[in-house]
Amino acid sequence: MTEWFRKRTGRGERNDNKADANPADGLTEAGIREALRDVRDPEIGRDIVSLNMVRQIEIRDSKVKVGVALTTAGCPLKHRITNDITDRLKMVEGVEAVDVDFGVMTDEDRQNLLTSLHGGPTELAPAFRDESKTRIIAVVSGKGGVGKSTVAVNLAAALDRAGKSVEILDADVHGASVPVMLGALGKPNVVEGVIFPIESPTGLKFISMGNFVSEGQAIIWRAPIVNKALTQLMRDVYWDEPDFIIVDMPPGTGDVALTVAQMIPKAEALVVTTPQADAARVAVKAGKMATQAHLKLAGVVENMSYAECPECGHEMRIFGGDGGERVAGELGSRILGRIPILPDATGEPGRCLFDEDSTPARAFDEIAASIAQMKVRKRIQVL
Repeated sequence: MTEWFRKRTGRGERNDNKADANPADGLTEAGIREALRDVRDPEIGRDIVSLNMVRQIEIRDSKVKVGVALTTAGCPLKHRITNDITDRLKMVEGVEAVDVDFGVMTDEDRQNLLTSLHGGPTELAPAFRDESKTRIIAVVSGKGGVGKSTVAVNLAAALDRAGKSVEILDADVHGASVPVMLGALGKPNVVEGVIFPIESPTGLKFISMGNFVSEGQAIIWRAPIVNKALTQLMRDVYWDEPDFIIVDMPPGTGDVALTVAQMIPKAEALVVTTPQADAARVAVKAGKMATQAHLKLAGVVENMSYAECPECGHEMRIFGGDGGERVAGELGSRILGRIPILPDATGEPGRCLFDEDSTPARAFDEIAASIAQMKVRKRIQVL
């Protein structure tokens, strides 16, 4: 059984007696169809039965053949869907062999599916609307170079470890770094104008303008074009409605950062700083911009807070300062965590996530737990 299937369905390894396969259903079409409700489309995140992807079920002795209609003929995740269907159906008592036969949805079927998922053309995708259960955490900083993107992706990983569904929006158009950090540089799948988030090798899903341009190509856009691109990412991407969307905001208090804050008024700002006084000073400005845009402050993270002596474990505050305390104090907020420096945090493709048993990862786990426990503020409409 694949790791993805265990993680997403909560099922353990298959056992010899196949006790969890609902044997009372036997080898019937209804029983097979019910079992397939445990199999999710990797891009959409919903089961393939409710998505009307299962079109045919044939049972001959101990062999089951399943016909599956894909949204596009060139679906890049066809192999994974095959494995997940096979793994699940072999848990059904009496099933010894599984054959998966792929077809393609008609234009009408595909349009109906996408309309039901996305709700048609709207200003923002459902996850960003006030009534959605999805919490939007906007990771902000006053300047570049403080590790804002590193905080964003490691916070997402920590929430994922805590059992929360989470996706990442890389809104830092000019400095898009999430694709490199997560080791996923390919282009997203686009079906009938709907963009599907990319799933990285770590399992985290994200979308970034960095995946729409060639590696190393500079995005030289003025603010109106950037704003339009970000609007498209929040409107045309199929975000589903995860527990959290982590937004890696552009640094500073410029037009783009303000526009994003105004477009997602239910977002909660997480301010990132380093210990140095100058970083703290501009981080305060970023936090004040967020509050002026009527965003709730989730808290402050002090990144690169200290280095741990490999011999004695002593914390060496190599940058000095008390930036985190200063920012939290001036914003009337609190420090959610201090992240130490590790010498092997290279930032190479796919190597930005800290090992789960490392000191930084444990700090992020504490930050994620604090954020998950926060009460969601109900936004009051100002007339």
